[in-house]
Amino acid sequence: MDRRLAACVSILPKSSSLYFWKGELEESTEILLLVKTRTSKIGELSNYVRSIHPFEIPEIISLPIDQGNPAYLQWMEENVPRR
Repeated sequence: MDRRLAACVSILPKSSSLYFWKGELEESTEILLLVKTRTSKIGELSNYVRSIHPFEIPEIISLPIDQGNPAYLQWMEENVPRR
């Protein structure tokens, strides 16, 4: 948060995941982060997460915001600098 890469990070603990890794079915408990940021910050945020994440290939995906509460979207604009 101190890097101002996101307006908000929601932490969802103890998410159970099933996935294939190196040909084997794996099951693990993970922590899911929902990060609310600007599209222009995704690259920098992704680089930062990869630099600190213990997984070889962490899950980092981006979903566009089609609609939302205008007041919340304005708050996000105000709290994540463009640069």
